[in-house]
Amino acid sequence: MAYKSPEEELEQFLSAQPSWLRKILQYDFPLTHDEILACNQSDSWWKDGGAEVQEKYETILQRIPAKWREHRERHKQFVLAGCLAGRPGRPRKDPLAEEAQQLRSSGKSYAQVTKQLNLRHGEGTTTSEAIRKLLISRKRGHTPDKT
Repeated sequence: MAYKSPEEELEQFLSAQPSWLRKILQYDFPLTHDEILACNQSDSWWKDGGAEVQEKYETILQRIPAKWREHRERHKQFVLAGCLAGRPGRPRKDPLAEEAQQLRSSGKSYAQVTKQLNLRHGEGTTTSEAIRKLLISRKRGHTPDKT
């Protein structure tokens, strides 16, 4: 008996499965209406060896590194599809910066600006150093010092 390559074994294994099962194993969604009906009619497939089918499929795939990497990436995308993406970063402080800039323009020091903002927005809202950096970052054409 001649040995089959992993690719041939995979092709033979998948061809023996119904189309809906092939799509589930390969995370190749969506299923067609007919495939959904067929899947629902054989809902016992998982109880009757579905885990073994998946294990066999993954065992074959592991012998084909490129396909295994692709499968793991699809699995990751499938699992993470229901997760909400996190926020991209902290919120900007534009309103606080505008208020601080107005106070600085009226001749107040950073310490005075900080005191005024902390009185309006609550103690601990900001510090003199944070206000200084916030206003410097908003100046046009400013590039931060490299230290």
